Amino acid sequence: MFYQYQQTEKPETLEVCGIPFSVSRNERGVVRKIDRETLAFPAACEALFFLGMATDSDYCSEWWAQNEAMYDHSIRLFLGDRLMRIRVIFEDQTEDLISVIFGVNAWNYNLYYRPKEEEQLMAFDAPYQEPFVSDPNAKALKDAAMKLMENTSESAEKCTKWVFGYRVRSDKKIKEIMLLREDSKRANVAVSAVTGLLAGGEIRPEWTLVDQDFFLSRAYYADIDRLARRLYQFRDELPASDAKKEIEGFDAPDVTFAGTPMAEVYTNVYRANIMDMAYGKIDDDGRSHTSTPYTCNFGCYLGFGTFKENSDSYGGHVWTRDIGRTLMELTNFGYFKRVVPAADYLHKLLYYPSVRFPIPHWKRVANLIAKDENDLFNEGKENDGHASVMLFIYSLYRKGVVDRQWLLEHRKELKDAADYYLWQKEHPKESNFSDILFSESEASTQITGGYDLFSNLISSFALLGYADLFREMGDAEYASALSDMAESLREAAGRHFLMEHPRYGKVYTDTTDDCWTYEYKRMVDLLIYSDVFGYDMSYEHPEWFDLLNRTFLAQKEVFYAPESGRQMGYGQGYLTQSVIMLDRYEEMTECIETAAMFCYHHTDHNYIVPEGVIVHGSKRFWYRNSDLGNAVQQAEIVKCARLLLGIDDISPARGLHLVPRLPDGWTSLEADAYPVTKSDHTVVPFAFSYRRGMGDGKITASDGECCYTADWSGDAAVDWIRMGPFNKPDIQITGGVKESVRKIQNRYFVYVKGSQS
Repeated sequence: MFYQYQQTEKPETLEVCGIPFSVSRNERGVVRKIDRETLAFPAACEALFFLGMATDSDYCSEWWAQNEAMYDHSIRLFLGDRLMRIRVIFEDQTEDLISVIFGVNAWNYNLYYRPKEEEQLMAFDAPYQEPFVSDPNAKALKDAAMKLMENTSESAEKCTKWVFGYRVRSDKKIKEIMLLREDSKRANVAVSAVTGLLAGGEIRPEWTLVDQDFFLSRAYYADIDRLARRLYQFRDELPASDAKKEIEGFDAPDVTFAGTPMAEVYTNVYRANIMDMAYGKIDDDGRSHTSTPYTCNFGCYLGFGTFKENSDSYGGHVWTRDIGRTLMELTNFGYFKRVVPAADYLHKLLYYPSVRFPIPHWKRVANLIAKDENDLFNEGKENDGHASVMLFIYSLYRKGVVDRQWLLEHRKELKDAADYYLWQKEHPKESNFSDILFSESEASTQITGGYDLFSNLISSFALLGYADLFREMGDAEYASALSDMAESLREAAGRHFLMEHPRYGKVYTDTTDDCWTYEYKRMVDLLIYSDVFGYDMSYEHPEWFDLLNRTFLAQKEVFYAPESGRQMGYGQGYLTQSVIMLDRYEEMTECIETAAMFCYHHTDHNYIVPEGVIVHGSKRFWYRNSDLGNAVQQAEIVKCARLLLGIDDISPARGLHLVPRLPDGWTSLEADAYPVTKSDHTVVPFAFSYRRGMGDGKITASDGECCYTADWSGDAAVDWIRMGPFNKPDIQITGGVKESVRKIQNRYFVYVKGSQS
């Protein structure tokens, strides 16, 4: 009744779904896949049955790497992708061609199920089976799309999990069967055995079979499309409007963006994430978390869009770059009572034991201890992580959260943190310091280390911040030492990381030797300037602005995409912040709207920033990847709201500046109860709105084509407001005094002077 393709090495018969298969096992007793392309199969059959049908690669998406920036999407797996072609060659030199399509007659095993130990497959805390377990509708869609018979036995493994049945022409004798992987996709499909029901045999009603017409007419298309639209987010299914969501206990500044659907979505992204950061990333006693404990995870870094609930990816970890960025944003948005205990907790972690560098410093993962020199992955000399925490501590004073007395009480911790940089310079043999810092970091390389621009310049900013703290404490000599090192790092970074571009002149470059996908980190000055100096680099440091603008133009030649969410912070966040700070409105608009899109999902866990997003090459749809609400990715997307609002109290001594930026098509932005730090370091609530068109407000500005109205209230004097962009330089002002009109990029902005409260 059956014809079985016979394995050559220790064959045995295994029955699955009532069909006998000839299989072979490896030394661990695990069924092997067939490792050849062409199988002799001399038989006339009613049907063919293929055992296995699991994706062969462990990866359904690339781990963090530069693939996307090299336009390589071959590891990415999407429903509807063809992964293999099965050619059934008949003796008369005709054939049936069978497409093996993910979600139709192939599925993932190692992430969707929990592999057995002896299979030795990468699973990373599998299974990731949602939404198909908890949502009956999603399960029904999957069941309708899948044309596989499942082996439900507990002994089922990757190469015996499914059977694909194909109704073949019984009036022709088969010569051979060819299993041909699809060159454009690396997933491939593991087939472990092939059996034919001989001509004249009875087809059982419980068998699932498809035929040639199923593929010729693409009869599977509607079902797989419905399944994809349940699992993924499609661009054409984004909402036409998205009302502001009420969140129980919401206590952040009330920020609203309006004018386009994605402006409304981004309002809710801000609201959901600022609350998750404030109460999911910090415990009441100050303990910090890189992941919100027991959130969900989308297949670690190699998933295909399914997820699991109650995952604890990094809930017990304090990754310093992550938590420093998160706490800084929470400081700027006014969560003072939560961030001060977090600072105390981090000061304790400054003294956590370290195998390699037994002096006080914040390690990559501040609360983990390496066993020995062979276990240093989590304990590297991550200078950018150390700097991130320092910048948070500095922001506590800059924002007026702590005073001089607090600084004096914590002088030892503050000095020990800053001394870490001086120690590296004074101990080049141990630290590998040359004239720049050597870091074991994702920004360089994580284990053996390297030199990179990002780590050096963020450290330079951190040293400048701490120099201010020691100046405030009356230690001018030590403050000068920190300022000198900050300047020397910047000068040396210029020697190493400035290139002469054939079109743009001097531009920054940086390394991409580790796992970050994009080189946007070369824009580090734009990213950190807004944490230390202010929001208008073109006005305050025009020479830096010009250098960074040239660097961005050079970056666009290498890689630029508004959809840069492989890492939502290091990619989408860094890119969006850069174009905001550069006042590149076309790019700003498409980048911030994409950031909002990537955080939106029609059904599952809407608004929370994912660690990453896997985008289809068409840019029509995407799915989320890894840790939902990963601290640094979340913080960088939330920071974009701060930059768009433009309530610039970053340097309190020079007064309050307003630098609002409305992306093209957005009609208004407003904030209520935003904490503003005055020049005397007191903090007051401030309300601000900025709208297109004429309206009630303190100041209106118009060039005859474009018009804006600004209004504010609160006990804080506004030194000046920048209004725009305009298409023409002749701008009329009502309610204020015009100071100057400046052309930035290809648009005009008016600076309106006056201490108006």
